[in-house]
Amino acid sequence: MSVIVAALGWSWQETEVDPLTGILTADPRDRGPGRSELAALEQALRLAPRWDARVVAATVGPGDADSLLRDALAAGADEALRVEVLAGSSGPLPADLVGGEQESATALAAALRQRYGVPDLVLCGDRSADRGTGSFPAFLAAALNAAQVLGVVRMESDDDGMVRVHRRLDGGRREVLRVPRPAVVSVEAAGVRLRRAGLPATLASGLAAIPVARAPGTIAARWIRVLGAHPYRPRPRELPGPSGPALRRTLELTGALTERTPPTVLGPLAPAQAADELLGYLRRHGYLTDGDAG
Repeated sequence: MSVIVAALGWSWQETEVDPLTGILTADPRDRGPGRSELAALEQALRLAPRWDARVVAATVGPGDADSLLRDALAAGADEALRVEVLAGSSGPLPADLVGGEQESATALAAALRQRYGVPDLVLCGDRSADRGTGSFPAFLAAALNAAQVLGVVRMESDDDGMVRVHRRLDGGRREVLRVPRPAVVSVEAAGVRLRRAGLPATLASGLAAIPVARAPGTIAARWIRVLGAHPYRPRPRELPGPSGPALRRTLELTGALTERTPPTVLGPLAPAQAADELLGYLRRHGYLTDGDAG
């Protein structure tokens, strides 16, 4: 029987960045999959009957992530799998976002190979909810040695067992591809919402046991080395160097030679006179023409 895996992220839904230190903070209780990952699960549930496939909801995370897997079981997934890695920081780290979570992709690929072999299809969200780089599907495809398609907005099943996908292009265009199996496809949340689970399925999922796979002891080193994290600082503007004698250079550096309009303070004025002054200012500076009534 074919296997379709919906990879769900255990991500921070909202993060805050300190503008002075660049430190990320988030509420540890506000975690779960993003909209695109829920759309990937819905696409997997739609394809499963056509392929006579099992849908496996998988995630990489701690024991708290069992709640999102139970929600996936209630929505219609056949199995669930949680991959547990070494405990990390209690908050989001810039290195995890910049590095694309290569360790998570490697751990998930190893667990899937051990339990199911190479799945026929793995569906991921195009980007995690915590502003990740969107490179997790690429790392996962490389670890599974599978084909990869990014930014899919529509999926269909062909008669020959291949999957036909529609990718969004610039200018309102679409690219249609026929993807062989095995493949890793990242899905956009383009008008696709996860179906609502019924009450009996929700109650049954609350008692379901979630299988746990331990990540291998050695995880591949990062491909992207993060040297540090700091607040964003725009680059300085390039200005021509001052020229001429010392007085001229001093005037250029201080901006004394720049033509300015001195501030004008009027008032108190009647409302009609204040409006006339404002309209006159706009006309002098080109915001209004003489023919504009204001």
